[in-house]
Amino acid sequence: MLDLDSVFVQHSAPTLCGIKPGNMFSISAENYSVKKVRSWRKEFYKQGVLLKTIRVSDSLILFFVYDFVWIRKILSDSLVKAFLKGKDYPVERGSFAVIKEMFIRLEKSGGFPHEVGIFLGYPLADVIAFEKHDGKNCKYCGYWKAYSNVENAKMCCCMYNNCSRMCKQWFEEGFSLPQIIKEYKKVTEVVA
Repeated sequence: MLDLDSVFVQHSAPTLCGIKPGNMFSISAENYSVKKVRSWRKEFYKQGVLLKTIRVSDSLILFFVYDFVWIRKILSDSLVKAFLKGKDYPVERGSFAVIKEMFIRLEKSGGFPHEVGIFLGYPLADVIAFEKHDGKNCKYCGYWKAYSNVENAKMCCCMYNNCSRMCKQWFEEGFSLPQIIKEYKKVTEVVA
């Protein structure tokens, strides 16, 4: 059986450590553990991080790990609101309703609506350009396809990769997920 903690560290470290508003990944349903997910939800909630699981098919579970306060701030931006309103999101009903609608769309689509990038912290300009160009002709490809501000995209991706690498190393040394989060915060406080 797949080690869910290892997968979680690999795919969610930047959000768990507070440097990215959201991460998303999937696992096969046979590797899903209700007990493990309940434990994570309780622990991450203490850190201000929420976890949503969505069964997108009989064989696939999607995980969305996110910092609600950070997502709410992103969703308060007037340009983001206008973009999502143009996609029939209930922006007038607030952040909870918008996030719930995104979850519904993920569950029903079996794919990823382009606007999901906003909830993962990707720049609105890049989300719009990705849609416009059907994901082609980007200037840089890392965690997302960047069409503008390539230097910022490179810097963010480097930071996310370094965080994931450090967290993976700590995990392999026997640290638990909560210990990893605390260790990352200690290290980054020293550097800052």
